[in-house]
Amino acid sequence: MPVLLHLVMISVWGLTLVSSTRRLLRLAKVAQLRNWGEEIRLRGGWNRIWWWLGQDTFWAGVRSDALKALEISLMIFLIAWGMGRL
Repeated sequence: MPVLLHLVMISVWGLTLVSSTRRLLRLAKVAQLRNWGEEIRLRGGWNRIWWWLGQDTFWAGVRSDALKALEISLMIFLIAWGMGRL
């Protein structure tokens, strides 16, 4: 049972990381870059990603996702603690 709870927590935080990365790439419009091999386009894509990392718009979404993951982690901890006391 503890392994299952660990796997659930790892997947919750992993999904949070994936969704934040997808949000960053979507905001930076990286999907529209067709040819990453060209140095000019590559530099522009990285510059846009770097710019969005400094914007509160991006971090507001990350904050809400992280709070949800933290809440789920706390619930799992309380369930495990309650099961350990039985």
